[in-house]
Parts: sequence; structure tokens; C-alpha cells
Amino acid sequence: MKTWKKGLLAAGVFGLAFLVFIAIQATAKPPLQKDQARSQAPLVVTQQLQAQSHRFELQLWAEVRPKEQTTLTPEVAGRIIALDPNFIAGGVITKGTVLVQLDDADYQVALLSAQAAVASAQSALAQEQAQARVAEQELKHLSRDQITALALRQPQLLSAEAALKSAQAGLQKAHRDLDRTRISAPYDALVVKRNIGLGQVVSTGTALGELYSVEQAELYVPVASFDLAYLPAERAGIPAQLRTEHVSRDAKVVRDLGLINSQTRMSHLVVQLDDPYAVRSQQPVIRFGQYVEVRLAGRVEDKLYTIPQDALSNGKVWLLQPDMTMAQQHVEVVRQTGKFAYVKAGLTDGQQLILTVPNFPQPGMAVRTEQSDDKLVKAE
Repeated sequence: MKTWKKGLLAAGVFGLAFLVFIAIQATAKPPLQKDQARSQAPLVVTQQLQAQSHRFELQLWAEVRPKEQTTLTPEVAGRIIALDPNFIAGGVITKGTVLVQLDDADYQVALLSAQAAVASAQSALAQEQAQARVAEQELKHLSRDQITALALRQPQLLSAEAALKSAQAGLQKAHRDLDRTRISAPYDALVVKRNIGLGQVVSTGTALGELYSVEQAELYVPVASFDLAYLPAERAGIPAQLRTEHVSRDAKVVRDLGLINSQTRMSHLVVQLDDPYAVRSQQPVIRFGQYVEVRLAGRVEDKLYTIPQDALSNGKVWLLQPDMTMAQQHVEVVRQTGKFAYVKAGLTDGQQLILTVPNFPQPGMAVRTEQSDDKLVKAE
């Protein structure tokens, strides 16, 4: 009886275990199919790589300065009797405009006196020339050895010629002094300040005002030594573009200063802008003192891959393999800018660059793209 009970208990345990196994099999999920596993892989965005020629561009900053600046001073003394209306701080004037007119009455008198002196000297010279001809006729009967220069009145003639030249020089000076009573703009200019007023008596060398030329502006653009490598060897003539918040103007590099600043260790290129205040054109105005962005056109490099800066990490990128797995690749970067990196070696045309890398990426990790999802949907 006891053995029979033990056998019955064992059969019950075995039957219960069998029922549990059947229940587990009935509720267990079927194994994942290959397509289902792939559909759960991380989704990535890719970019197909294609090498292209690229012109480097340097983005720098510099202050706009006048190429010429002049402190206006008179060369003669006098009382100011007229001022140009635009000869005020902030006024823009064109070349040749008479900015200051001095009282020229005394200089008109001096001119008349110089003219009279010339006429008198010309008359004296004519008299001496006539007397020299008479003396030469009277001394014809004498031999050459007996005739002296004094007898021929040559010293008197030379003196009269010298007096005429002196009078003519005085006349030229009188004309210049009269012209100098009108003080004109030496170039198209911006008036920075005016130091004098109407009726004021000024002397030679008095500072009348300060002018900045608006015919051309210059910018001394600092360039780091590692950026110079991306510019052509011949600096003069490099195209440049000046940009502010609302304005863009074309300019050009005219020279390299040939120095390296001892404090900043920067080189400087001089960029020239024509007609910054648009006096003779319809271009937008760029003012002196503005700090503007300067974009310099650099050299052209063949076969570079342009990739987003975010796709590069420690000199490596992630690539999508044909079997939809990830692989890491070391690349040679030529230059990096704010948004992009330019790769010279390590990549080939047609490769798929992964732009959105999953968390905790590993070589060989399976991923999917929108294109692969589309293919999967169509296959189903």
C-alpha cells in the first residue's frame, strides 16, 4: 500500500510538470524573424559622400579706416570771409571744393605790385639791350683786344636780365599767395572736425580742421599664421567681401604688411575699399570706425569631402556598411570651420556617412535608415 501511494504521487508530479510545460509553450512568444530584428535597430540618417573641388574662405574681422587723413592748414595768413556750408563735422565734400576763403585784398595789391615790378624790369632790360647795341656799333673800329665787356655794357645787361627774373619770380609768388587764399579739399572727404569760424584771423600753419578721404578706405586685417596657408602665395589682388549686419561690399587685398605683430603673433593684410561713402556711386555706405566681417577668397583644393562638424569625433567618422552595420574610420582633416570639416584622405566616393550616431555606438552595430525601412515595408 505504501509503494502504491508513492507511485501515484510520482505520476501526479510528472503530470503536473507536463501541464506546466504545455502552458509555457502556449504563452511563449515565437522567435524574432530577421526582418523584425532589423526593424528594431537604431534609426540613423546618412549622407552619400562625393569629393569635390573647394575654395577655402577665411572669415576675419577688421576696422574700416581712411586711406588718407589730413589736417587742413593755410599757407598764408588772413581773415576768414567765407566758409563752405558742408565744411562742418560730418559734412561730405568733393575734391576741389573751396572750404575756406581768406580776405585777398592785400594779396591782390601784392599781385599788382609784382606785375608792375616785372614791367619795370622788362623796360630796364630793353634799355640796356639798346645801349649794348649802340656801344657795339661805336666800338667797331677798335680791335677785339681793345674792347672790354664793360665797354659793351655786358655787366649792365646781365644785371637787368637778373632783375627781370627776380621780378618774374615775385610775380609767380604773388599769384600763388593769391591762390592760397582759397583753401580747397584735396580729395573727396569727410569732415571730421572744424576748428575755426567766420571772421577769425588765421596765420600760416593754423589747424583749420581735419579731413578723412572717402575715395578709398583701408582695413588692416589680422591673419593667423595657420590661416595664411589657405591663401594664394600672391596676396595682392585676392578678392575680399566686407559684411555688416545689412551691408555687403566688394573689396580686394592690395598688399601684405610683411610683419608679424610681436604681441599677437598675427600677420596683417591691407584690404582696400573704393568709395566707402558712395560719393560717386550707388553702393551702400560703410562708415569709418565700423568693425566689419572680412571674407577672403582662398586657394582651391581638389577632391575634398565636406562633412558636418558634428559627424567628426577625435579625427574619426562612422560609416554605414553594405550589410547595414556601423564601422568607424579615421580621416585626415584639412580644415575645420564653424559647421563643416573638410576631409582630404580616409574616405571614398559613394560611402555612406552616418550623420546621427546612436547612443553608445559600437563597430558592427546593426542600424537602419529610412530607405531601408521603405524597402522592408515594400517587401512585406
